[in-house]
Amino acid sequence: MKASFYLLIAAVFWGLNFHFAQIMLQSSSSTEAGFWRFLFGVATLTLLSYKKLPSLNLWRTHFKGFLLVGFVGSFIFNIFFFWGMLTTSPLNAALIMSLNPAVTLIFSRIFLKTKLHVKQVIGILVAFVGVLYLLVKGNLAALQHFSFTTGDLLIFIANAIFAMQHIWTKKYTGGITIRDFTLLTNVVCLLCFLAILPFTPVQSISMHRWPFWVSAIGIGTLGTAIAFLLWNDGLKMIGPGRAGIFINIVPLSTALTGVWLGKPLQFYHLVSGIIIISGLVIMQYQRRTYSLK
Repeated sequence: MKASFYLLIAAVFWGLNFHFAQIMLQSSSSTEAGFWRFLFGVATLTLLSYKKLPSLNLWRTHFKGFLLVGFVGSFIFNIFFFWGMLTTSPLNAALIMSLNPAVTLIFSRIFLKTKLHVKQVIGILVAFVGVLYLLVKGNLAALQHFSFTTGDLLIFIANAIFAMQHIWTKKYTGGITIRDFTLLTNVVCLLCFLAILPFTPVQSISMHRWPFWVSAIGIGTLGTAIAFLLWNDGLKMIGPGRAGIFINIVPLSTALTGVWLGKPLQFYHLVSGIIIISGLVIMQYQRRTYSLK
């Protein structure tokens, strides 16, 4: 129950990120937005860890895990995501990313030898139907115009990288606290953005207005530091296969938080929410289940 709560809150905060990012990108490049996101994220994590900061020895003993999750799982993921969004539609991208639980389960089976249960498959399928219903706004006829582009392929690569991030987090968090692991992987990602920042257009700090800074602090503290702390902790408790299903909460969170920003709540939001939550309930059902060998 504790793990589910952590994962749920993390997914809700990630849903907010779409609104924060949209505001930031109105006055900055994606690279600059990523830099500020992880700068505030690392600053928050450092404040939370100031009483006991990670030692240099920790860097040496867990370097591989930090590099995989920080560089590949976070930085490279963002690169492919933004490249993909240049040539694909939000509907296509969201649909592809909503497949993350299925991809995570497959990777868990391959790399962690995790058993695949019937309830997991059913829960994923039900939740995906809810996500699909949300993305087409209750109008299934919109699927007739669904097509694939080069951007779709790039988003799928980003999706696969994010799924592998779940696997690596589970694999490399042994012998290290979640707080230290989250801080150091975010430091790696921040350094990567810092390295490419001189080669991209950057606005003067004075040019950014208060909505930009509120969004930068929000996406850095809530959508990065707190979200990844909770997500990594929950993932360590129940494993990437079961944790991945909570990704389907993200588009629902984005829709609901949009109401807070003045966007109306539609009937299809409620229907899709019920379907997605039903998928989570099926996924978490504790009675005897059967494994798919």
